[in-house]
Amino acid sequence: MLSTLRIRHIGVIDDALLEFGPGFTALTGETGAGKTMIVTGLTMLLGGRLDRGRTRGSSTVDGTLALAGHGELADAMDELGAEEEDGEVLVVRRLTRDGRSRAQIGGVPVPIGTLARLVGTAVTVHGQSDQQRLRDHDAQREALDRFGAAEIEPLLEQHRTIWRERTALTERLAELDALLAERERRGTVLTEALERLEQADPQAGEDDALRAEIERLGNAEELRGAAGQAALALVGDDDGPAAGSLLDIAGEALARAARTDGTLVPLTERLDALRIELSDIAGELSSYADGIDASPGRIEEANERLHELTVLVRDLGALLPGQDGPAEDVTTLLETSRTAAQELDRFEGAEEERGTVAARLEQLETELDAAAAELTAARTEAAGALSGAVQEELRHLEMPDAEIRVDVTGRAHRSHGRDEVAILLAPHPGADHLPVAQAASGGELSRVMLALEVALASSRSDRTAAPVFVFDEIDAGIGGRAALAVGQRLARLARHAQVIVVTHLPQVAAHASTHLQIVKTSQDGATSSTVETLDRPGRIRELARMLAGDDASDVALAHAEELLDEAGRAQR
Repeated sequence: MLSTLRIRHIGVIDDALLEFGPGFTALTGETGAGKTMIVTGLTMLLGGRLDRGRTRGSSTVDGTLALAGHGELADAMDELGAEEEDGEVLVVRRLTRDGRSRAQIGGVPVPIGTLARLVGTAVTVHGQSDQQRLRDHDAQREALDRFGAAEIEPLLEQHRTIWRERTALTERLAELDALLAERERRGTVLTEALERLEQADPQAGEDDALRAEIERLGNAEELRGAAGQAALALVGDDDGPAAGSLLDIAGEALARAARTDGTLVPLTERLDALRIELSDIAGELSSYADGIDASPGRIEEANERLHELTVLVRDLGALLPGQDGPAEDVTTLLETSRTAAQELDRFEGAEEERGTVAARLEQLETELDAAAAELTAARTEAAGALSGAVQEELRHLEMPDAEIRVDVTGRAHRSHGRDEVAILLAPHPGADHLPVAQAASGGELSRVMLALEVALASSRSDRTAAPVFVFDEIDAGIGGRAALAVGQRLARLARHAQVIVVTHLPQVAAHASTHLQIVKTSQDGATSSTVETLDRPGRIRELARMLAGDDASDVALAHAEELLDEAGRAQR
């Protein structure tokens, strides 16, 4: 439900606040008072454009919408982090003369497209040039589905469930086909590469270790001599002094002194530790010198193994590339080989899975055909009922000779089935059934739209999900009994939805539960308009003005009061 609408600086409206009732609200006023600007403001909340000539500085429209029953809008509020108050949300649209546009929902800025999509789930504007539901086949199908929701909705959900599974499996089948094609191309290569790697059995860092060993073996004599000379300098031999002997002398001298002065004991202990460390180093140097293998056989063996690993990295590095390109050493090659093994694992079972998927897809095609057939049958039955309901409404709207037909025909299969729905009209006996937008005149088009909305609303069981319908000049081109009938049907529609109507006919306005008058004033050569909510006396005066152009005529006032009372009795 649309609770309030505030319009600032659009056309002749400087600042107007409209408070709508829950049922049927009529908007009336003199020609040029700004009735069209009200609809323009509502259209702006739906993302519509505003002629720059109608802006004065910054043009703003604020609308307060109740969230009850409008699931998509309520869900979007949570996702946007938008604010609500007492179950209502404030929607704002602002335009400047230079064409800049801003929109907010619940205090959160949103793109104009998002505004149009979300607010459009709650508010529908019908004007003579905007009868989109009568032009768009998808919209007509959705209208039929809502009309026959009890039977169609479960079948539609079943069809969509099958469709989603089929779509997912079709995508998986394509993935498996690509995987199997890749297996033909890559599987053998990867398998052979991994087998060759397993036979060579390289160890991480082995090539670097071999290079270091070869370097050491190539300089074995020099390394052995250096180690022996260093060991000799540390522990010496019988022919000369060495570091170890000098440490022994120092340790004995310090030990004698420590017996006299105890403060030297820690230094004595440090010297003893140093003597032990020096002896250990000398021993390890001797072992190193004795352990160096300078045999030509070991050098040749190490060179052969390094060559084998180098060739392995060169050949397999390009076949088993890592994230940063071909492997350049044994360690990287081993890491990428694990990735290759995982890649081979992906190939395992792909053929078997493909068979399972293909069999399920074949089964789904049968299920989908059956679900689509059930859906078509349900829609065809609902189309007949909808045709009858709209036909009955047209009879009440003084179009008894017009004939409505709702056709369900085949088209390419989609997620909602394989049906195309068209609402066709034969405006008089003997005329061909044509799409409504082509067959009806302006006044007829509005009445057909109203008949359709009344029929659809009558089938709606959830009152809280009732939409907001805005009708702009729905009574254009009609009068007399037809105008009275339009007012009655709008009142009936208002039992199931909120209805806002811009009208110039008193027969229509009399049936409203809330009557708003757009009042035009002129001062200092400038014209502006405001909106007033009329009480009963005010409604009688406005209806009299609409009837006779004079709100002071006793005859017109009496007629207006009678018209208002008759409308009230008709709604009981």
